[in-house]
Amino acid sequence: MLSLLATVVGCCLGAGFSAAATLTFTNPLRDGLTGAPLSCPDPSVIGADRGQWRYFLFCTSDNARNAFPIWKSEDLVHWYPNGFVFPYHQQPWWAVPSTGTDRSGLYWAPAMYRIENQWVFYFSTHYNPASHALGSVVLKPGTMVLGVATASSLAGPWHTKLLHYPTQFNAINARPQQELGGGDIDPGVVRDPRTGQLYIFWAEQREQVWEGALSADGLTMAPNIRLAFAVSEPWECDPLSQKCTVEGPEPFYSDGRIYIMYSGASTWDSTYALGVASSVAALDPAQPFVKLPQPILRTGNGFLGPGGASPPIVGPDGESLILYHALLHPLADHISGARVLMLGHLNWVDGWPLINNGDAS
Repeated sequence: MLSLLATVVGCCLGAGFSAAATLTFTNPLRDGLTGAPLSCPDPSVIGADRGQWRYFLFCTSDNARNAFPIWKSEDLVHWYPNGFVFPYHQQPWWAVPSTGTDRSGLYWAPAMYRIENQWVFYFSTHYNPASHALGSVVLKPGTMVLGVATASSLAGPWHTKLLHYPTQFNAINARPQQELGGGDIDPGVVRDPRTGQLYIFWAEQREQVWEGALSADGLTMAPNIRLAFAVSEPWECDPLSQKCTVEGPEPFYSDGRIYIMYSGASTWDSTYALGVASSVAALDPAQPFVKLPQPILRTGNGFLGPGGASPPIVGPDGESLILYHALLHPLADHISGARVLMLGHLNWVDGWPLINNGDAS
């Protein structure tokens, strides 16, 4: 089995995979059965040998009846359906179920890892106060929270728990280090290769990214959470709506530093782009995250609003790659499933990651 470290640290992802000819592909990637562009917002990918399959992919499902589709591939390019994490009627008991209607719960931003020889799956969804009480804490209807699920097989069954909700640890975190109460979305997990400590990063809608430590099994968050960074760069703001956003944090380590890829501006038009911040250490007030001022992936070549990056992964040819989503045209009606799957090369320039040459292609 691949460890969590092997799935999130770019230098080690190809352990056990033999190099092959240079990988060739054309974006957007396509459904291996239908040939249609593959709908996969917020892709999460993991390398794990299961028979002929070497990679598994998980996608945001929004309010679809079956939550979090699973795809399988031999080469990161050709993908075939492999069921769902939470099929209809098998969704977390403490969350609002998704039914395919506008009144459904939302299931966003999957993140799959192998921790202590089991599948550990992080996600964000609507909390259901009718099914699960939080003591004196009262969350607004429709509040997004973070969940975690475990299973010994991708076929389930999945055992779920509420991992974190907005303002949970405010009482023990001095101001201004307090969550504001917006929805918690987009979890991403990484292991420090020097200490073995697991860290989780998530976005608080819509202008902050937070960080915290996890237990060894990845199922419990320590209370010493910290604001990692907030909106600060001009490109993170959509000039039309005047709304600024940082979301989708994806952490990974390289050469002794932690990097956080993240998305900014508007998901639904050409302003959306992928940025990066870096620090020497997680959860260290003396080592704040520093952002690269400009995006590392932006609109280009007919593909709009690239973002929602996966952790770096090594392809069958030994190259470091990421999966991300993009639009084929602006979406005024905000159709989640219209975001299609893209593949890009992870390059390095002056100590910073760069996807392709900085443009979607």
